[in-house]
Amino acid sequence: MKLYLDDWRTAPRGDGFRSADNYADFLALLDKYRDCLEMVDLDYDLGYDSLFTGFDALKYMKRHEMKPAHINVHSTHISGRDKMLRFAEVNFPGAVITGWSSDY
Repeated sequence: MKLYLDDWRTAPRGDGFRSADNYADFLALLDKYRDCLEMVDLDYDLGYDSLFTGFDALKYMKRHEMKPAHINVHSTHISGRDKMLRFAEVNFPGAVITGWSSDY
């Protein structure tokens, strides 16, 4: 399963993504598809009123020993994106780690 987290962008069309626009809904998707995570595609910022970021989603996946095959970070928040990529590289060995800063 491919999961997508972003508060205002929509998931790429035609690629079979399930998407969430907030942290709580994304965690529900992660828990539902934990054993078949083909890809997670994450934004860093999740809205001005959110207490959580895409980095929190990565930490959740690590705490719950989830093993996505591919992690992509598509945030334009440069320091947040870099922090997420470093965390993913260290904590998800064997996963493909990619990062794009532009919108789809």
